[in-house]
Amino acid sequence: MFGSIDPMVTQRSTTVARRIVLGLSALTCAFGLFWIGRAFLVDGKLRFGNPISAEQREPQSQSALGTPPLAVKAEVTRVSGNSGVRAGQTCDFFVERRLRGENDFYCSAEVVCGGKLLYGGTDRGFFPCRFYEGDRRDVVGGEAQTTREDKDGALRIDTRQGVLRVWDDQGGTLGEFDVEAEVLSVQ
Repeated sequence: MFGSIDPMVTQRSTTVARRIVLGLSALTCAFGLFWIGRAFLVDGKLRFGNPISAEQREPQSQSALGTPPLAVKAEVTRVSGNSGVRAGQTCDFFVERRLRGENDFYCSAEVVCGGKLLYGGTDRGFFPCRFYEGDRRDVVGGEAQTTREDKDGALRIDTRQGVLRVWDDQGGTLGEFDVEAEVLSVQ
């Protein structure tokens, strides 16, 4: 039965099948490269590495509330995951207080540690907070939703206790990580 099959017919059908598989593979690859390329476009600009520049944006000199932003400096004390941040590196960022409703405030921040944006970014980095104005200015607040829930990492900050913690899940641009830092100064 098998001895009567023409070898040329078998080779042609095998060649056609291989070409179909190769063509489908090329299309799948092109589709994947298209989506990877789109991931480098942020707000119409081509970006590599962190989706937002590591350069801090300068806050407005004073918010609409008349409260100047807080400049926070912290030192990383513990790191888990692959955030690209190491213990001993510095975190520098501003925390701005904004009005949400009558006597209801929220804060925004872009937390940069060791040159890596860990929290915040364009249209991100908002959390409930409380500013303390007195002999020393402080902020306490945070939010526990990670990238899967709100498109940025989670944050807990308490400058009165000297605590900063930023973490995220695998859906974030840096993957799953957890960074803790000791607040060194607040101005």
